[in-house]
Amino acid sequence: MSAFKQFTTKDVYITPFNAQKGFDFTGTALTASDVGIEVYYGENPTSSVFVSSSATTTGFVYLQNTTGVYNSIKQLYYTNYLTSSRGDDAVTQSIVPGVTREDDRFVGPINAPIFDNYLQSTVTQSRYFPTGSGTGSRLSAISIPAKLFGENIVPFTFETTYTSSGGLGLRVVDDGDGNLIINSISGSASESINEVVGQIFYSHGIATFTTKSLTDLGNDVTLSGSANLDNLQIKFSSSITIYENQYKCTINENEFQYSLNPTLLSGSLDDVYYDYVTGSFFTPYITTVGLYNEQNELLVVGKLSNAVPISQYIDTTIIINFDT
Repeated sequence: MSAFKQFTTKDVYITPFNAQKGFDFTGTALTASDVGIEVYYGENPTSSVFVSSSATTTGFVYLQNTTGVYNSIKQLYYTNYLTSSRGDDAVTQSIVPGVTREDDRFVGPINAPIFDNYLQSTVTQSRYFPTGSGTGSRLSAISIPAKLFGENIVPFTFETTYTSSGGLGLRVVDDGDGNLIINSISGSASESINEVVGQIFYSHGIATFTTKSLTDLGNDVTLSGSANLDNLQIKFSSSITIYENQYKCTINENEFQYSLNPTLLSGSLDDVYYDYVTGSFFTPYITTVGLYNEQNELLVVGKLSNAVPISQYIDTTIIINFDT
């Protein structure tokens, strides 16, 4: 049987907790059904169309048009960086409102970005985007599904290592400000340590390579029959906020001293209890605590490891913790 008591605000605590989990995938593990990491290759279309119908597809499961990949990456992340690595700002004005519209004052000019390109830091960003043709128009992108990265990829944790068919090996990490930099090199290459080769967008799970050798990554592992996929390793940590709920269930010394358990009835009459139950020494025990909503619907059940007697002299407090 049950007895009810209303919570007050001082009895309920909800605390956010940031949980992180590390992942490490290599080769065909990247494309497993429970992982689903995609590697895309993008190429500038020869015409002015956004997506060229004659272009090839790229990816493993969710195939994309190579020109569509190029233009999508360009539109989302690089529209302010097509002619300047520091960004193309537009001249704008600020408005100082007056009592009436005629009293408004415009102050300027002020330089500001034309588009929102998802800057990952307050540090001034420097980005390069290939706008040429042929080999000068290539890029690659790694797309990590939200089921893996949660709310965002944790800064400083992304790492990709790739060895091309030519023997060039690159290890690239993120610098915590949204840039992907070369951390180590094996083989002959024109790249340099700490050189920026692309960007990572933590809350999108997208890493882009827009310069140097890794611009051909998507071509090597998707357009070449996946022959080089085993040479690719990706590491990162995911982040998700878990809310810890704590309910403090306090039974005062003068509460719940009467049991509604039907086994305590004498059996002769439905409302007559055994004599030992009505004595002042009788103490009910607690075995289960349930949390109900305002509609008296049971939401959470907490089972005690042992039956706990309710004290007749001091308050009894049971703490219930659960995560959501």
